[in-house]
Amino acid sequence: MISKQLRWMLTNLSLTILLLSIGLFLSACRPTINSSIPIVAEKIQISPSATIVDQTNTPFKPVVLPSKTPTQTPTITLTPTLTTTPFDLNLFETKILLRNVKPQTYVSDQCNYLSNRWGNSKSVPGTIVVPIMYHSVRQPGKPVTDPLTVSHEYFEETMKHAKDLGFETITSQELADFLYNNAVIPKLSMILIIDDRRPGVVRDHFLPVLEQNDWTVTLAYISGIADEREWNEMRELNSTNRLDMQAHGFLHNGSTYFTEFTSEEIIKNEIYNPIKAIEKNFGKRPIAFIWPGGNFTIESLRIVREAEYQIGFTAYSRGPIMFNWIPLGEQEIEMDDPLMLLPRYWSTTAYINLDEAVTISNQAIIFAEQNQKMEFNWYQYFCQGYPEIQSKPDQREN
Repeated sequence: MISKQLRWMLTNLSLTILLLSIGLFLSACRPTINSSIPIVAEKIQISPSATIVDQTNTPFKPVVLPSKTPTQTPTITLTPTLTTTPFDLNLFETKILLRNVKPQTYVSDQCNYLSNRWGNSKSVPGTIVVPIMYHSVRQPGKPVTDPLTVSHEYFEETMKHAKDLGFETITSQELADFLYNNAVIPKLSMILIIDDRRPGVVRDHFLPVLEQNDWTVTLAYISGIADEREWNEMRELNSTNRLDMQAHGFLHNGSTYFTEFTSEEIIKNEIYNPIKAIEKNFGKRPIAFIWPGGNFTIESLRIVREAEYQIGFTAYSRGPIMFNWIPLGEQEIEMDDPLMLLPRYWSTTAYINLDEAVTISNQAIIFAEQNQKMEFNWYQYFCQGYPEIQSKPDQREN
């Protein structure tokens, strides 16, 4: 006979075994939850074409669980931003220039530079200008006795050589339009500049060549000394519109050259008075200032800009010029105004300087071809809103 205590222990053991069995059964019936997949408590907004990829990179369609309280997914608009900082474009260089001469740019906006460099109705890359400074030309058969004068024979040879190479002349305004906006000019251009007051040089040497080739010559004129007879002679020489009259000071003498000691009054007289004199006697405002004696200072540069001249010329022989490319020496570079300190070749070396310019032009064309893709990509990426640009044919064939 089982005692009362033993019966109680057997009853508890049976209940315990029963509870454990129920627990194991319920555990076996519960679904397994993948810890890598979050449990979604609300309705998920899914694009019809969307596919979610789990950590094993196996595509699957998400399970959408119903929600008692639908939620609205906010709309997010992404604004594209440039993550790359614009970099400086490559600058064309040539070993033909002297060691202390460095090409200088003057267009600070690179998008504007590329738009003009490659835009429609613009000068092609490699377009070059050769400024040549003349003072006097000796009569045929007479010897040259100073370093500023060339013989008539050498002058004619230089002009013939220029024509054979394919050079054409341009005026000061055409040069300014080219330098500021890359306006179309002949691919090989030169601007012939006669300094001081030289009616005889114009009449006896230049005009026959100008008429023969349909060229022009720029006169750096000392306008405060000329009398009415001289102005009449100059107007007569300009009957076929070959003369481009520009400013070369008003009195142009030792007491009016620009130095650090020159008074502001003298500087202004030398810069402003030629404007009135040339407008009155030649009917057109000068836009180029050819520095008297080649001298310039920070103060005279400020005033010549104030007087609204567009370009200026020194007496330094640095090299030819191109759009946004002016070769300058250290003295001019310090002034930080390339367009008012343009270089000029001397007439005594002009023949070989023309050859140098052609070589530099060809080098610039090759440089443009090599950099064209990079420049186009730069423009497309950083210059949205600027005019479209397009490639140009191989300029060596033109």
